[in-house]
Amino acid sequence: MAGMAPGARTGPRDQLVFATILIVLGIAGFAIQATEGTVDVGGIIVLLIGLFLLGAFAYTRQYGYLVPGGIMTGLGAGIALQDAVRLTDDSSGGVIVLGLGLGFVSIWVIGLLVQVAQHHWWPLIPGGILTIVGAALLVGGTAVDMLDYWYVVLIGIGVVVLAMALFRGRSAT
Repeated sequence: MAGMAPGARTGPRDQLVFATILIVLGIAGFAIQATEGTVDVGGIIVLLIGLFLLGAFAYTRQYGYLVPGGIMTGLGAGIALQDAVRLTDDSSGGVIVLGLGLGFVSIWVIGLLVQVAQHHWWPLIPGGILTIVGAALLVGGTAVDMLDYWYVVLIGIGVVVLAMALFRGRSAT
């Protein structure tokens, strides 16, 4: 892999995580086949893999487990909830998008709470956007119509960032 030293190998922790993911996927495949399609377990599988990756992060404190763990847990929770509660098409999609958005936001929140060295703010951008869109789809009606004015939000954020930059510039002199 790019960036790895020649002869570099993964450690026992990484191999343990990989082996467990393979076992969980195998058990999930068996469960799907055993239920013969009577139970939709796709969301549950994604949720379990995400939770396992979050567990791997808790065990190793490696940021590389937190990112996919947060995303997959949020997405899996959204899919599982959408499968469990029958909603309209827009609301159903809203639950999944909201779950994915909250999964991204969870990366930032967990990183902040645990104080990981690689704590970044980038997950708030896709997380915030997906959470707002998912919530609007879930609410429906006028909330979905409000999404047509996304450019107003961008202008507002731009004005705030510009004002902060100008304020900092004046206080530095």
